[in-house]
Amino acid sequence: MKPKKVPESFTEANTKLAQIGEKVRMLRKGLSPNYENFAANSNLNKVTLNKIERGENVSMRLFVLTLQKMGISLENFFKGL
Repeated sequence: MKPKKVPESFTEANTKLAQIGEKVRMLRKGLSPNYENFAANSNLNKVTLNKIERGENVSMRLFVLTLQKMGISLENFFKGL
């Protein structure tokens, strides 16, 4: 069985997701160095937070909720990305 070819647009999207995840991680570390503690204190699922920080696919609702818990607006988050 041949491996599926990944379209270039998927590769670009994965790169962007990784950049977004890194920015979330950087901002979260400014609030709490430990993602598990931040998740618990913010009433977020630690697995979801970890997925976001690793640039994995999560729902937009969970992503927006995470930014809200961090006190960051969408407008400010996406500046410079």
